[in-house]
Amino acid sequence: MQMSTTATSASSTVMTSTASNSMNMAFNTENLSTMLYSSSWMPTSTGGYVGTWFFLFFLAVIWRAMSAKLAKLDAYWAARNAGYPILINGGQDRPSREKLIQTWRLSVNLPRAALRMVSQGIAYLLMIAVMTMNVGFFFAVLVGYFVGELIFGRVSWADHGS
Repeated sequence: MQMSTTATSASSTVMTSTASNSMNMAFNTENLSTMLYSSSWMPTSTGGYVGTWFFLFFLAVIWRAMSAKLAKLDAYWAARNAGYPILINGGQDRPSREKLIQTWRLSVNLPRAALRMVSQGIAYLLMIAVMTMNVGFFFAVLVGYFVGELIFGRVSWADHGS
């Protein structure tokens, strides 16, 4: 009898600790108990939470600015390195056409890859913030993206129309 009581309490302890470590599957408003990125970044005061909110907001604006800058840089690099034409055989139903293929250049592809890597890293950090399921963090990212689109959206879309 003593052994089954011990086994039951041990299994309930394991279940309780497992349940407390599980990920939230619904949005929560527990603002002062949401960990962000590491166990040392958990806002414990209202000021800390507001600071985290503004960090996520500006990170989303920066990410949108980087996306617009990368679009402009791609257009610049494409114009500067026109590449060389190749003939694409269209087959029986389609006519043949020429397509410009850009040459691979270290001076272009290295900075492009580095900037895209940083941009993707920022996007993953924003995704992790949203995945905390904290309503405030979600809206910080959403509002930051909105403001970034208001400021920088016209810059990146200007190249698509021509």
